[in-house]
Amino acid sequence: MLKEKRSRFSPGIFIFLKIILFIFFISFSVLSQNENVKTNNLTKDSSTTKKITRVILTIRNAPSYTVEFNAMYNYGVYELSGNYNGDFSSEQFIGGENFGVRHGIGGILTAKIPLHEQGNLRANISVSYINFSSKFNKTLNTTKEHEFAKYNVFSGIIGIENNFTPKYRIKTFVGIGITGSIIYGTAHILKDKIVQDLTILPAFRLGLSINSGLEYMLSNKFGFNCGIRFTHANLWLKESKTSSNPNEIYLNDKRTENRLPYSGFRQFAWGSFFAGINYYLGVTETEYIFTRK
Repeated sequence: MLKEKRSRFSPGIFIFLKIILFIFFISFSVLSQNENVKTNNLTKDSSTTKKITRVILTIRNAPSYTVEFNAMYNYGVYELSGNYNGDFSSEQFIGGENFGVRHGIGGILTAKIPLHEQGNLRANISVSYINFSSKFNKTLNTTKEHEFAKYNVFSGIIGIENNFTPKYRIKTFVGIGITGSIIYGTAHILKDKIVQDLTILPAFRLGLSINSGLEYMLSNKFGFNCGIRFTHANLWLKESKTSSNPNEIYLNDKRTENRLPYSGFRQFAWGSFFAGINYYLGVTETEYIFTRK
């Protein structure tokens, strides 16, 4: 009997991402348009009985630099995740069908540097660390408990970002970057009813990362941010080869003609939800006072 193959990446995630983007770029951008009007005061001219309306308008310049730190929850997609139910499978791992993990946690540190005075375009330089694991939910089957995989991912990202509202308290942005990652890990598999420990040797890969989110300035120095990110870490430099040590394997993310064990076309990709704090440099405020009788 043929088994039904389930999709590894639900189309519902694309719909969810579209909803998040809509919230960021419509709701928050609209809300930010009125935040520069600071106060409205009514005063009385001493020589007349007419009322004078005074409006104080505060104009804030774009930050000279922004330093941002975020914590991230990451969700593996495509072949990074486990089998079709999300669990680790030694058979699929040995056959090169997937990397065998789904959930990950990590952090990212980013420096944002404006490329012009208006501050809309910003160059981004980021470093991040993520730990992926298949052991978030342990199974009650004692045999299956010996099967799992873990990956450590150190990444550097150089990219560009468009900040739609750089001078407002609420800032919405979208960006893209080139990602360079060092990926390595361990795997514990069940092969021929024998538990085997494997070391996944470090591999360097190039990929792309896109992100979208918002910042909210609590003051001219500090703020917080949140958003979403999608990373495809191994678009380029895929490679598969064997090791002379039977307890060591390479990342093996390229399909080969002779179908090496642990090798296959595998995409190391994930989505992220992030939130964190911002530190701003070079922000000043200028007040303009308008009066009207």
